[in-house]
Amino acid sequence: MEEVREVVDIDLGITDRNQSPVPGKDLQAFLYISNANKVIAAAFVEHIEKGYPCVSGHEPDETGKAPLLKSDDAPMKAVCGISRLWVFKQCRRKKIASRLMDCVRANLVFGCTISKVKIAFSDPTENGRMFAQTYCGTPNFLIYR
Repeated sequence: MEEVREVVDIDLGITDRNQSPVPGKDLQAFLYISNANKVIAAAFVEHIEKGYPCVSGHEPDETGKAPLLKSDDAPMKAVCGISRLWVFKQCRRKKIASRLMDCVRANLVFGCTISKVKIAFSDPTENGRMFAQTYCGTPNFLIYR
């Protein structure tokens, strides 16, 4: 599992892997395995209690993109925190991340399917932000730290 996490962190541009949570007691890993027995997608998730509706910053950062900021709104109840969501580059845009998220929602809490409004994402990339908006059906999906 450590090898998968390392590949995911590198591909997502996470440089400080000492701060990266490790799958175990608090963090669960969901893997999407291809017919060739290769990991082509991974979701590292954790149980959380709250998230904040995101808003786009008005001023672009040094990369030219508007960063996501926690809004001034009160926190909202959340159940599932998505620490990492990754799909192998050649397999993207094929609904694999959506299917993996559906699996997370159906299996993280025994006997309950988690509503999309109770999912929060941690520091999404630009592609992650676009996915979260589409998957959750709102530009103000929840974020957490």
